[in-house]
Amino acid sequence: MRQSTIAVSGSLTVIVDDMDGDLQVAGWERAEVSAKTDGEEFDLRVEDGTGHVRCESDLILYLPREAKLLAGDVGGDADIRAISGSIQIGDVGGDLHMRAVGPTKLKTIGGDLNVRACSGDFNAEEVGSGASLRDIQGALRLASVGSDLYLRNLGGNVDARTEADAVLFLQPKPGTKITVTAEADILLRLPASADAELMLQGGSMESISVDFPGVEPGEEGMTRRVKLGSGATKINLTAGGDLIVTSRADEWQSLLADFDNGGPDESFPDGFSGIPADFHKHASKRVQEAAQRTLQASLQVQHHAGRAQRRVEIALQRAEEKAHAAERRSRFYGVVIHNGSAKPFSSAARAASTPPGEPVSDEERLTILKMLQNKKISIEEAEKLLTALDGK
Repeated sequence: MRQSTIAVSGSLTVIVDDMDGDLQVAGWERAEVSAKTDGEEFDLRVEDGTGHVRCESDLILYLPREAKLLAGDVGGDADIRAISGSIQIGDVGGDLHMRAVGPTKLKTIGGDLNVRACSGDFNAEEVGSGASLRDIQGALRLASVGSDLYLRNLGGNVDARTEADAVLFLQPKPGTKITVTAEADILLRLPASADAELMLQGGSMESISVDFPGVEPGEEGMTRRVKLGSGATKINLTAGGDLIVTSRADEWQSLLADFDNGGPDESFPDGFSGIPADFHKHASKRVQEAAQRTLQASLQVQHHAGRAQRRVEIALQRAEEKAHAAERRSRFYGVVIHNGSAKPFSSAARAASTPPGEPVSDEERLTILKMLQNKKISIEEAEKLLTALDGK
């Protein structure tokens, strides 16, 4: 192991040349730059407020917290902690973890990106795998994310695109603009007091679900506009699959917990020696896999329940407007209602009970909906019955 420490004063910019190994950087309170590596090629110099580091292998670097960091390409993983000055990094071949950092500009990340707290703008051109970012005070731009995207607590404008799912837990500030495009599903959780105008585009006629206090169920369609409060924040979401907007948080707590506990170990600034070399990679993948399973299951449940509920509410409204005191009918297309349960009956009985081409009555729909309200049948069963009626 080769190591060097140099005392510094005043403002400092540290330049790290292209390197083949892993890069680990931490800020500290000392007026010193300290670097160590297990490689043979190594050089640390500081002159006129600029430090220069060159090495061929893994590099561990300690800087004053206020220092600026300019790094070239990193062949392996990178981990940056407690650097409040601006950060600029070229291509990172593996994963990149950042915590408590200043304004950041990145080129390409080959693996995962995990960011916890950035005091300024954050800009990344390309992330090869998944990205998880929270507590970003400035504007956020992610031009391309190769896998799932997770965003939470963002203070500025957002422009992000992912090739997979996007999960957004936001408390947007008035006057900001949020644009997210996902080739798969999007889940957006907003507080019930949100003041925002939402422009939503889903992947199909039944893909948009809005579960929000005071928001009426809308007609099915691939686009929808929703205004919450005065619409002070502009939110534009485009999903290739399902798009869910909700104010509920309870069912998503396990997902939140996964990402609150994700990322590198807290002991990093005090020393690197106690952290296994592959800790970050394995921890990140475990978190991503668990969260992806939770997301997929939740999206399926929310979409199925939301779609059925929309049909139920629309049908109920039509039935209540048109239905009178007519006697409820007990036989439906392909269904017999007996003691509060629904059972299929034979085609012969169906033909005898329902003349061909007879239109579906509102009383038939109303009876199904009343059974649903009284919890005699499930949402799934109600949807099947409504589908059968529509095909009559």
